[in-house]
Amino acid sequence: MTRTHHGRIIETSVRIRTSPQKAWEAWADPQQIANWFVDRAEGQAKAGSTMKWFFDTLNYQIPVPIIEAVPGRTFVTGSGDQPGPDGLPYLMEITITKDGGDTVMNLVNSGFSESPDKDENFRGVESGWTGALTTMKVWLERYPECTRRHEIVMQPANYDQARLRPLYATADGRRRWLEPDIPADSEVLCDTGTEVLLAWPANAALVGLKAFPVGPQRVLALDYSQWRANGAGVDEETRARMRRALDRLIALL
Repeated sequence: MTRTHHGRIIETSVRIRTSPQKAWEAWADPQQIANWFVDRAEGQAKAGSTMKWFFDTLNYQIPVPIIEAVPGRTFVTGSGDQPGPDGLPYLMEITITKDGGDTVMNLVNSGFSESPDKDENFRGVESGWTGALTTMKVWLERYPECTRRHEIVMQPANYDQARLRPLYATADGRRRWLEPDIPADSEVLCDTGTEVLLAWPANAALVGLKAFPVGPQRVLALDYSQWRANGAGVDEETRARMRRALDRLIALL
């Protein structure tokens, strides 16, 4: 079905070694979406119903009206004719196809204001989707039988993007503040230009290096996802490692 998109549009995709059904369940099953995106979710992925997505680490939740949900094929949410956060109808379409042994997931997300003062917000959402879909790929390909434990450690900071960038994007820059607590030379899973996502294989984890506004304040953050077979949460030593690393980063800025 062809749907009308309004305002600025984000289009991205990811190729995953999994089945279309498992890729669809990663969105539609409240237990599965918590393994890569939200902290928890409620509701059914059924047209006409509304799910809820909870981002507990940010003290934030959103209603998710379901427009279409076809197992193994589509997951579509949106505000219908009602305005979304930017005053335009909001729409997100996930389409899933099989390509050889892989599944290809396409995401189209619209309803973002074209006003220049919304540029940073738009880039942040665009970057966020890239990181989130990469996290989904890591979970489905490397740890599909495990459950995610999620933690974000944040600190307020006044930072200049030009100075911050090499501290995120280069191994030499990362060594100056991540080590000795977090591996700085790990595989870079994605680099959006503002955020970097690193593998942490020894912990069956990944860590996102982030910077974003929270209201009038700016923060630096380490976003940690770890997959385990048991129900244990993120341990205090890992939290302490992330706090120490952020302290060193802020001292450099």
